[in-house]
Amino acid sequence: MIKASPEKPRRTLQYVEEAFRQIEKKKNIRDIVIVNESGHPVKSTMEFKSSVKFVGLFQELQGRIERGIEHIDPTDELLMLRVRTKSHEVLLVPDSKITIIVVQNADK
Repeated sequence: MIKASPEKPRRTLQYVEEAFRQIEKKKNIRDIVIVNESGHPVKSTMEFKSSVKFVGLFQELQGRIERGIEHIDPTDELLMLRVRTKSHEVLLVPDSKITIIVVQNADK
């Protein structure tokens, strides 16, 4: 018997706005970009051109990491990517319909 894949939850504009508001309330947040399943920024604190370029760079990184994870264990999946530098931290959280990318100031 073949199991049907679980239905992906809908991500409405209201969901995106609420997620954006909740993240925005956190301290040390520098930038937020919410990306739709097509890879386009739908809500961002950055200017549009900057957010498109930023998203492209991190989607490339996300794809490489997902391929690496698949090589290690084909049943596993990426839940969060965290990149930290001396002064900033980037969090990428993929979802079934959207991806949230947050840049925050690193704690000193």
